[in-house]
Amino acid sequence: MIIKKTLLVSGFVLFGCMFSINKAADDADTADKELMSKLITVAFKCFKDADWGTCGEMITTKYDITQAKYKQCTCHMACAGEDLGLINSNGQPEPAKFLEYVKRINNSVIKSQLQHIYDKCQNVKGTEKCDLAEQFAICAFKESPEMKERVTKLIEMLVKMKPKSK
Repeated sequence: MIIKKTLLVSGFVLFGCMFSINKAADDADTADKELMSKLITVAFKCFKDADWGTCGEMITTKYDITQAKYKQCTCHMACAGEDLGLINSNGQPEPAKFLEYVKRINNSVIKSQLQHIYDKCQNVKGTEKCDLAEQFAICAFKESPEMKERVTKLIEMLVKMKPKSK
């Protein structure tokens, strides 16, 4: 019974969050909301076993990339990249897929930020998929502090929503 209530509450919170993450949610059309829903679904899937506090710390602070505790976060990011088609089965980037997502977004502010990230970060390389995800995130957050702020807020919200371990 408690599990059902937790799932129901999480569902309502998630649904409500879909509309509050985007600062211009009132202007977002159905396609933008569908993309946001897909992103949140992938984030929950790929980060389900993540230490979200550590991953949040990684994004919000200037972290030491040699610390092993952050490796799992970059691999969770790679999982999301694979699920979204941004990283192929060989662990290589798919910049055209990123651009495809950018073109589907109708919110002009987000579209502009993502286009800028694409222009600056499309040639990022990594030694393997986790490193690729990390290098892309470093580039993206450096190039778009606004997007970094949005992701930080999303992580903070997800940390609050994640059930506590017993």
